[in-house]
Amino acid sequence: KYAEVKRFDSLHNEGFAAGMNRLAREAAGDYLFFLNPDCFCPEQTLQMLCDFAMSHDGVLAPALTGLDGKVQVSARNLPDFKNILFSRRSPFYALGLTNHEAAGYLDIRQPMKVPAVSATALVIKRQLFADLGGFDDRFFMYLEDIDLCHRLGQAKVDIWYLPDLRIKHAWGVSAKKAPLRSTYYHYISMFRYFSKYYPDSQVRLCLLFLLLAGGFGLSIVLGWLGMRPRK
Repeated sequence: KYAEVKRFDSLHNEGFAAGMNRLAREAAGDYLFFLNPDCFCPEQTLQMLCDFAMSHDGVLAPALTGLDGKVQVSARNLPDFKNILFSRRSPFYALGLTNHEAAGYLDIRQPMKVPAVSATALVIKRQLFADLGGFDDRFFMYLEDIDLCHRLGQAKVDIWYLPDLRIKHAWGVSAKKAPLRSTYYHYISMFRYFSKYYPDSQVRLCLLFLLLAGGFGLSIVLGWLGMRPRK
């Protein structure tokens, strides 16, 4: 039996993390299910997610697929100063100079615990989410899920990736409406993430800032040339 759907409006765009935190505080159930608006979750997938959540401790994430059924990699290792440069929003990735493995993504064929998953579709206990302080709302867009997974790992909480459960995700549709703005927020979130967890790595943070600034400039050029990131 499903609960009544309630709609909460905001007077302004407060960002994904802050918006989800506000909605989480309104929730009354034992579990939270974060699902992006560009996703379609079959009823049987939702039921199996619920069943798995009630029989396993930790956080759950199903596999994401494009509208064509092709799996979108969404489980990954935590970012480090190397693999973050080859993420899916990196200009190097758009140019085809790297691959999923170099970017830290994991090719997984069976349910297993992983270091991090996307919050595009994510199940977590409401109390656990509250105990962790929710998403860090300093991340307006992007990496708020990786930051949450980082803290889950520090708290020794399992993060499960379930490749047999599928949710369709129209990846990049929202970002295409304002690609440069999307890239800007992604790069800002990258720098905030590394500043948060590597505050003593001043030299590497300076280099990262310069690379991100250069990457943003290259993204402008790629956008002007009509090139789009690979999925």
